[in-house]
Amino acid sequence: MPKRRTTSLFILWVLLCAFAEFFGIAAAAVWYGAINVTVGEPEHIALRVAAWFLMSLASVPEGVILGGLQSIGVRMFVPDVSVRRWVLATILVGFLGWAIGTFIPMFVMTEAPAAASSEPSSEFQGAILFAASFGLLIGAVFGAAQSYALPRGNGRRLAWTIANGIGWAVALPAIYGAAQIAAGYPGWSARIAIWAVGGSAAGILLGIVTGIALLQMRRA
Repeated sequence: MPKRRTTSLFILWVLLCAFAEFFGIAAAAVWYGAINVTVGEPEHIALRVAAWFLMSLASVPEGVILGGLQSIGVRMFVPDVSVRRWVLATILVGFLGWAIGTFIPMFVMTEAPAAASSEPSSEFQGAILFAASFGLLIGAVFGAAQSYALPRGNGRRLAWTIANGIGWAVALPAIYGAAQIAAGYPGWSARIAIWAVGGSAAGILLGIVTGIALLQMRRA
């Protein structure tokens, strides 16, 4: 394949991931914000569980957008990919990630330590480190689930699992960092905009890492 063609496909894949995460995170933030404003974080455990589940469903619009746009890009590298499996895997694992990510602040870290308010930089750094670690784990699960949409052979599935683990380890901190910054703004319009920018940054990082894996698959 000509080098110029390879470069064009790589750039297009990165842009698809960036657009997917920009609009996907924006849509998820709208959903999350609507539930947060309407329901909040109730004191009663049953209502809190219901609110947690509803907030976790923010993964659905993001999963549809990310899975749909990614499936377009993946077919440029691996034409035999199953679009239906790809999108479904993206939605399901996305829900798992949102459920875990939402569960921790709602049920585990219900009261911030007193020192956190005096050391916002430490809180930010902690969020970034958690996001990187969590991204590595959930990214590998993400990649493994999506890999079943790929045809067998040539180590594609393993390569995609590893690439997503690394990709989300560097991408998720951009989303969590944006969320930390957005929390300092009172209006949801500003928060959604910041989340969307963080999403696009995450998409670029994810696209670069996973794009390298896709190039290797195409050459195989």
